[in-house]
Amino acid sequence: MSMAGAEADRRIGNIIQIGTVTAVDAGSARARVQLGDILTPFIPVGQFRAGALSFWWMPTVGEQVVVAAPSGDIARAVILCSIFAGNAPSSDGGVPMVDLAGGKIIFNGDIEVTGDVIASGISLVHHTHDGVEPGPGNTGEPNQ
Repeated sequence: MSMAGAEADRRIGNIIQIGTVTAVDAGSARARVQLGDILTPFIPVGQFRAGALSFWWMPTVGEQVVVAAPSGDIARAVILCSIFAGNAPSSDGGVPMVDLAGGKIIFNGDIEVTGDVIASGISLVHHTHDGVEPGPGNTGEPNQ
């Protein structure tokens, strides 16, 4: 095999890889990933959306991720997503959920929130009402 052929094979093998995050720089939205014997430089972390409607996700050290490198060039690589490695949040796979590291949102027709919900400065858990009337009466405006 020629050197050009070996280089082409190497680049093809580097296009999509699975690795483990070794360091995170949230300020630059980049992370380093161990890909077998290769430790990447800090590379961008792709986002589901990053425009007017955006999501912010930074992986944690030890998390497994999928890395794409255009033309197999690790210097141009980007982290695409992470992979559950024995830590999936649901065994049935059918209930969409967002785990917020201290609270979670489960989408099953209703929205279930663990913790408090605060809207316009009013706590869903801790607000009270003055002038509560029995029966079908008006409970009044919530206190802030």
